[in-house]
Amino acid sequence: MHPPHRRAAHVAAHAATLCFGLCWALAASAPASAAPNPRLQIEVLSSPPQYVTGGNARIAVKAAAPLHANLVFVLNGQRIQPVLASQGDRVEGIVSGLRLGANTLQVWHRSTQGRVPGVLPPAPGAVQLSNHPISGPVFSGPQLRPFECRTLQSGLGAPLDAHCTAATRHDWFYMRSTGALAALADPTGPRPADLVETTTSEGKRVPFIVRVESGTINRSIYRIAVLDNPGPGTGWVGTGWNRRVVFTIGESTGAQYHQGVNQVTDVLRNTAAALALASGHALVISTQHVNKLNPNDVLSAEGLMMLKEHLIEAYGVPRWVVGYGGSGGAIQQFLIAQNYPGLLDGILPNAAFPDVFGTAQSVADCRLLNRHFSANPASAAVRQAFEGFAATTCANWDAGNGDAIVATGGANGGCGLLDQSLVYHPVGNPQGARCTIQDVNANNLGRDPATGFARRPLDNEGIQYGLLALRQGRISASQFLDVNQRIGGYDIDGNTVAQRSVADAATLARAHERGRILSGGGGLATVPIIQARVWAELAGDIHTAYNDVQLRAKLLQANGRADNQVVWLLPHPQLPLFVGGTQADVARLSSLVNGVVAQQFLLMSQWLDAITADPAPLSADKLARLKPAAATDACWDFRDNRRISEPPSLAGGVCNALYPKGVSPRIMAGAPVADDVLKCQRKPVHAADYLPAVFSADEQQRLAAIFPTGVCDHAQPGVSQRPLSGTWLSN
Repeated sequence: MHPPHRRAAHVAAHAATLCFGLCWALAASAPASAAPNPRLQIEVLSSPPQYVTGGNARIAVKAAAPLHANLVFVLNGQRIQPVLASQGDRVEGIVSGLRLGANTLQVWHRSTQGRVPGVLPPAPGAVQLSNHPISGPVFSGPQLRPFECRTLQSGLGAPLDAHCTAATRHDWFYMRSTGALAALADPTGPRPADLVETTTSEGKRVPFIVRVESGTINRSIYRIAVLDNPGPGTGWVGTGWNRRVVFTIGESTGAQYHQGVNQVTDVLRNTAAALALASGHALVISTQHVNKLNPNDVLSAEGLMMLKEHLIEAYGVPRWVVGYGGSGGAIQQFLIAQNYPGLLDGILPNAAFPDVFGTAQSVADCRLLNRHFSANPASAAVRQAFEGFAATTCANWDAGNGDAIVATGGANGGCGLLDQSLVYHPVGNPQGARCTIQDVNANNLGRDPATGFARRPLDNEGIQYGLLALRQGRISASQFLDVNQRIGGYDIDGNTVAQRSVADAATLARAHERGRILSGGGGLATVPIIQARVWAELAGDIHTAYNDVQLRAKLLQANGRADNQVVWLLPHPQLPLFVGGTQADVARLSSLVNGVVAQQFLLMSQWLDAITADPAPLSADKLARLKPAAATDACWDFRDNRRISEPPSLAGGVCNALYPKGVSPRIMAGAPVADDVLKCQRKPVHAADYLPAVFSADEQQRLAAIFPTGVCDHAQPGVSQRPLSGTWLSN
């Protein structure tokens, strides 16, 4: 081992050998008492260094201001001259020209002029970058095939290549004094007389002109809207952007084999758009971030990472990015925040479901029960005893997109393909595209080597439908046995069959440990959540409020706390029409809902501003400490708009009296409130488990025949149920 003074000389000589003639001339020695020579640090700002895309990366190097002019960058052995800007004790800018695959970026300091005597200049720094195509994939695995482009239908012209690429374009709009956005045909010309100004959240008064960038990344059509003040010969003028971003994620669930369609003005039309744009927030949408098109949260996270990378490179590093959207859009927010922490700094998941496959379980049960009762009519009370949800909810699941979730797309499916010859048919085209949620997640769940079909975590072996109602005396033993004997399950195409569905242990393990089932862990412990829901269960709305309770249970189960989650329950504006109200009441409730949604957005902005301003490391304690006082669980009384502070629960309290919650068929079968068991452990049938219900001798024989391998033991975790194995997993 070299003594200190010889080690410094050795490092200097070695560094000079590696500098390709571009670095500084170091002194031959340094005093033995000199502090260790710090290494220049390269930080990749735009993405994780192993997930760079498109050949570019925004980087920063921390170095004292006098050193900035003498930094030298070497990429893969060749000197480069990135465009960098000094920002205090660091330089920041874009490095371009990365080759596909592995890259080495080094930074050196070439001069010793002006340095403190006896103190070495910074030692050279380096970072390894792995560059991927802008068309993807990065970590989501092989891309879905077949795949049809939709750039033409989205106003971007014919695709430029097989990756559905389109040329980037820009459009401008301005806010008129009437309060409506209009196209600005000549953004560098005279300003319209009715153009208004806006004041951003940072107090800047700017023209209310919005630039919308449109392009394609990862086979997805994106739109970015941001305040602009264009002038002759200039690019984007970012004085109006407050460095906050709202990423809107779309609704529903389905499996589509195409790029998706949006229009240039769609980014301006979400509920928060006007408020966000006026405050200076950037708005982002993307076709592949609509759950009815792409219910693959790994691909969604990958696309979000790539879009965020592009935004950082083109516009700058945002202070924070918040997710916004409901229903299927809530699913993607929860799963991305859990499995890929750091992509979203906060989430606003309205009308929330927790995940795709857990929700599919409820849909599958509803579909079976609805078809049973359609063939064997029963009263609404009996149906609810088995279904759990309010009357008509299960029927609405079955009549709505139940086929799109459980089956191969249904009669009106076709995977969204224009070329229907590409679609699966069990006889005519068994190798065709299968419109199932498991097939678009096949990279993660795997495929059955015998059939080639994607593995499916769907199971109802041992489920005793209506068990709680039987114990409560709401149904007879005969009714209980009849439904469970006839309920059946699904074949691989989603057709109902007499046999119950069976999932294998390996598929279930992957679904749990790789995050396809929301556990509440991962990044969800340290992300602010404010979710709102309008209550419309009297009308059989499938967006049932019990989901808020199970989401709370998941967070508590995984983290021991849930104070980073705020749940708001609101009356549906149409509720008065169900309880004898008037159109005036409808208007009043509509105003209430809009006001609360605006408050939700403003409170989240306040919360994230406080979090990003506080230098303490991100933690659950930090989130709780900086949580706004008004960010508490609540419901609103539809009779007088009164706010009632109360946590979500299944029973008791003022909110449940106003807005009673149905529960899923699995809860009615005895499953835990978290409703996170895909396949239950089983136990032998015991008569005592049904008390006070009593079975006759014949009924006991029938019960044993219905459940020859036993019934669910909900005192045990599910088969292969296990914690999330980690975050930022790749397929």
